[in-house]
Amino acid sequence: MGYAVVDVETTGFAAGRSDRVVEVAVVLLDDDGRQTGEWCTLLNPGRDLGPQHVHRISAADVWDAPTFAQAAGALARRLAGRVLVAHNLAFDARFLAAEFGRLGVAPALDGLCTMRLAARFLPGGGRSLRACCDAAGIPLGEAHSALHDARATGRLLAHYLRHGPLDAPTAPWPHLPGDDVREVRRGHAAPSAPTGHVALRAGDLVVFTGQLSEPRDVWVSRAHAAGLVSRDHVTRSTRVLVAADPFTLSGKARRARAYRVPIVAEREFGALVGALHG
Repeated sequence: MGYAVVDVETTGFAAGRSDRVVEVAVVLLDDDGRQTGEWCTLLNPGRDLGPQHVHRISAADVWDAPTFAQAAGALARRLAGRVLVAHNLAFDARFLAAEFGRLGVAPALDGLCTMRLAARFLPGGGRSLRACCDAAGIPLGEAHSALHDARATGRLLAHYLRHGPLDAPTAPWPHLPGDDVREVRRGHAAPSAPTGHVALRAGDLVVFTGQLSEPRDVWVSRAHAAGLVSRDHVTRSTRVLVAADPFTLSGKARRARAYRVPIVAEREFGALVGALHG
């Protein structure tokens, strides 16, 4: 049935612990390396997104994206009966194993690694995806985008296949429940994070989360000057959570939503503080 080229973007490197997959792409190739299909979706990891400066995925992007559990059946059906391929397969396989493992599924994740195969087909060059693509004359497109990286890896595999077939095992996949999920792609973001009417008065408790555009201690000083009280933890008595991104999935934001504490952006909080001074 050909090859399934996979790439994932993640919140970090600790697959077996707290880090999660935030984007997964599968590019399908036939036995000769011709692309026959592709599938990609962002995933809501239920936690903060980690190094956003690397993968450039915002919390708004994943706000209404499926969880891995919701997308697992659709993903497994695209991998079933095919040779699994990735650039640095050990990394992608480790995260897929951890995600499926949380669902009680332990598939065999053997396959082909285009990074390791580069020693055979692209000797003398670098081993990063960009270096391999440059050596093979393949455009990479947008790096650290699961779909762009999977497409480039698929073209790299096709380049290798011109030298002859590559043998690798195909793994049986158990049937997982769930229909195909709606693919949520980059650039599709919820239009707003409604907070309702928020007003502050002296003595209210405020909490900050995320990397604000101005230093946090500056905002804390402004809050104190306006008669507000800042705390490090969200409680039921917190009046407002100030976030660098109102869509954030941080632990503070999850508690705020559970307690129905409004979450406001930095600019909005500045206006609220200004109203107190007025």
